[in-house]
Amino acid sequence: MNQQATIDKRKDQRVEFFLIPVEREQVPVWVFKPEQDIEGHAGVVANVSKGGLQILTNAEVPLAAGRYQLKLLLDEGQGIQPFSAQLRRAWSESLTALVDVNGFEYLDSDNSAAEFLSSFERFAQRKVWVRCVLLPL
Repeated sequence: MNQQATIDKRKDQRVEFFLIPVEREQVPVWVFKPEQDIEGHAGVVANVSKGGLQILTNAEVPLAAGRYQLKLLLDEGQGIQPFSAQLRRAWSESLTALVDVNGFEYLDSDNSAAEFLSSFERFAQRKVWVRCVLLPL
């Protein structure tokens, strides 16, 4: 049987695995993509500013689109306000053989970005990974 046909018939949640460089080691991080977002690119938020954010993605499947819908994958009780935004990819570069870092600008000019920013700063201090899915627009 064709492997692609087998993959397309899976009904379980998909997982992507990242080795993220942190100081002098690589930390394993898993991203579980919801079934409805299976066509999206899994990612890990690296940093956030008022104008945009950087997201780590799988280097084996590079981002090709210029615009994306960002959906945060939040666990219950993490304390981050639900956040979704439309983004424009400004640049991409290789971080390691397995991970690309991508710079994005917000297309929306509402206040949800500022609310997310304040939540994200608290998580960055606690070194909690914020996982996401990028859906091409």
